[in-house]
Amino acid sequence: MIRVFPVPIQVRTAGGRCLARFAITPQDPADPWWVVYRDASGQWCTAMVLEPAAI
Repeated sequence: MIRVFPVPIQVRTAGGRCLARFAITPQDPADPWWVVYRDASGQWCTAMVLEPAAI
């Protein structure tokens, strides 16, 4: 399921911190979430969030 955040959330990525606006949520709550964000060059990227409770 795609979740849209009303306010972008800050996520730490390999390239530093970013503001994610969307997330791909799994059916199993124990699985990680994937957030979707744009990097500094404007490309769409994803990052895995192991602790979705922190979102």
